[in-house]
Amino acid sequence: MNVSVIYGHQIFYVALRDDSTVFNLKRLLGQELDLPVENQLLDYGDIILSNHTPLQAYQIDPNELILLRDLYEIFFEADSADGHGIRRFRLLVHQNNKLRELKNMLHLHHGFAIGDNMTLRVESSFGPIYANDDHRDIYEYQIFTGTVIRILQ
Repeated sequence: MNVSVIYGHQIFYVALRDDSTVFNLKRLLGQELDLPVENQLLDYGDIILSNHTPLQAYQIDPNELILLRDLYEIFFEADSADGHGIRRFRLLVHQNNKLRELKNMLHLHHGFAIGDNMTLRVESSFGPIYANDDHRDIYEYQIFTGTVIRILQ
């Protein structure tokens, strides 16, 4: 089977065995791009491809592109529940995640209650940025690799 993957402004044409999984494709892309498998997110239409699923299960049209997004690590800090210190949390994200998606990830992975009053303070080189528009992409708030974000409730 043949698939086409777009990453940045480049298109990669990859020939794979018919029984190849998403993980097999990620491994090949990782070797070509020096991008670890765990930092790759493959998106076909509105579907996030799952590592252990055979590519054929997605019925990928050979004339369409699979989008490769590179994931990066960011950190969140929040006061501990007992008020004695700060807890730190890690998430893998991509630059086109919306602020609402970050809040949902905090809820799913770390149990935070999300609500309209949750504000995120991004520590940037220009000083703090208060992120509160859920519909904006995170890169608009200067959230990049290694960014530390403070959760304000």
